[in-house]
Amino acid sequence: MLLLTTNQTPANAGGDNSFNRNRMYRHGRISILVTTLLLGACARGQDFVVSHTEATPTPANFTICHGYGCLHKARVEISPAGWNKVKAVFAKAPQNASEERATIARAVALLEKKVGSATGTDVDEAGASLFAKNKFQQDCIDETVNTTTYLRLLDRENLLRFHNVGEAAWRGQFIDRWPHNTAVVVEKESGAAYTMDSWFYANGVEPTVVPLAKWKSGWSPPKASA
Repeated sequence: MLLLTTNQTPANAGGDNSFNRNRMYRHGRISILVTTLLLGACARGQDFVVSHTEATPTPANFTICHGYGCLHKARVEISPAGWNKVKAVFAKAPQNASEERATIARAVALLEKKVGSATGTDVDEAGASLFAKNKFQQDCIDETVNTTTYLRLLDRENLLRFHNVGEAAWRGQFIDRWPHNTAVVVEKESGAAYTMDSWFYANGVEPTVVPLAKWKSGWSPPKASA
């Protein structure tokens, strides 16, 4: 977790001015700390997500994160029967990239449900509070790592025709908006990138799918704050 403080002391002053400046200095340090805690691991960028995401997951052996910032990890195995249910989502083959994105979102939601019931992360609520309510709650780092893993599972099983799995994306620089992360898919033909953002909603709900450029501009679904 990032901790931003400064060792700089207030300028020399006497009497009430000195007291006020010292108080402002202390309040500034506290504000920075509270902001850092609020942002949590979501302040970490793309490199952190990549380092915690498996490159070659298989349905029988992959890892998911939970507890904020991949503090906890769980090894998961989906049975052949369970994986067949995931593949069944693609039984009616999408005819174009737009249809495929909608199908991918349904498959990700199903995978969240299956993994959630096996690992305890089915209690994950929408978004993320200042502190994790329990070790199974997930912040945007956990969600991005997990969704990217699910996308790689689908891709490695040859279920994606119109998309490649993109690199996880990051937005926010503290001063302009909250830092936030998302998994990404990229159209093979056009190169257009789209989000698969599972953080906004509770476990098992379809991720939000919007153009990455729109997401980077600060887009959030109604009532969401990231």
